[in-house]
Amino acid sequence: MKLKIIDMDHKGNGIGKDNNKVIFVPKTINDDIVLVDIVKSHKKYDEGRIKEIIIPSEDRIDSICPYYNVCGGCNISNLNYSMQLDYKKKKVINIFKKYIDMDINPRIIGSDNRYEYRNKITFQCNDGKLGLISIDNSFVNVDKCYLVSEKINNLYQRICDEDLFLVKKIIIKECDNGLILSVDGKMNIDNIKDMCLAIYNNFDCVYKMDDGYINIGDIKYIVSMNSFFQINTSNISRLYDVILKYGKFNKSDRVIDLYCGVGSISLYISKYVDSVLGIEIVEDAINDAKKNAEVNNINNVDFICGDVSKLIDNNLNGNILIVDPPRTGLDNHTLDVINNMNVDKLIYVSCEPMTLVRDLKKLYNYELRDITLIDMFPQTHHVECVCVLKLK
Repeated sequence: MKLKIIDMDHKGNGIGKDNNKVIFVPKTINDDIVLVDIVKSHKKYDEGRIKEIIIPSEDRIDSICPYYNVCGGCNISNLNYSMQLDYKKKKVINIFKKYIDMDINPRIIGSDNRYEYRNKITFQCNDGKLGLISIDNSFVNVDKCYLVSEKINNLYQRICDEDLFLVKKIIIKECDNGLILSVDGKMNIDNIKDMCLAIYNNFDCVYKMDDGYINIGDIKYIVSMNSFFQINTSNISRLYDVILKYGKFNKSDRVIDLYCGVGSISLYISKYVDSVLGIEIVEDAINDAKKNAEVNNINNVDFICGDVSKLIDNNLNGNILIVDPPRTGLDNHTLDVINNMNVDKLIYVSCEPMTLVRDLKKLYNYELRDITLIDMFPQTHHVECVCVLKLK
């Protein structure tokens, strides 16, 4: 089927139409004319795959990655970087208008590192070979990933030389002082110890030379294998500086930081406020957060381990609230509690605009004052949003 791409959706797929039926085609951009195979048909739309690019868009560029057309990791590498930022800004503007009828004009902050920016990656194992997930959710064998550093790729290639038939997946996390490896399954680690700070096997630490840490600004963060940390290390300070800008913190402020992870935001803002309380369900992350406060000699931050939705009722004694939830957003109970609070200011950090607008619609006692976008995920459709809301 010959198809002209007329738009792009919020997941980075090109959109074409055939007899008024929408067809979504990954790896295509506006004004591409392509030959497409339909791989899945639905009542209201179809899913297609490029068979041939007949006439490329004037805006199309070649991705540096030889696996781009089959791998599911990147989906807008065929746009130059300024157009990637333009796409992400328009996407968020359209989502706000479509779902909550709100006109916004956010600024967007780019990333200095467009490749080799990820500090964590998961490789899947299939029949003894390592690789990534393809655009059709199957397996693609790769020699390297261009989103991670040479250091990670060197370890990956060393692991590929091992017997991997009993391995399901591996995760590599990069810290400032080295690499942490997690193996799901069974493999010989003797030949790779020299390249790792620590190695986990089925969640148990089986080798450790030192703690991994990442420095952001003047704060040193210890990072464990199971603890969440922002993916784009080089752009984290820009994200947190937006939070500082929106917070306009002073020494009388008492801040609650929900979904605090290893305490990265809590500690970053600590010197500007009276106190911070961080809440996080992952025990390893809270242990790291407490270590991080101690390592940095920060005494005005406390951390509680537990489910935010269960702890929120008795621990919201502050005047500024920061939330940085997972992609699924805030649960209804947490939204209800926040609506009945009297916090002056709410800062919402989100990596998923769709759940963000859903939650903003439910936060009826607050009004959006400003939003900034930060590109933490170059070459992909994802974008980080930071919103500041005021109590009505």
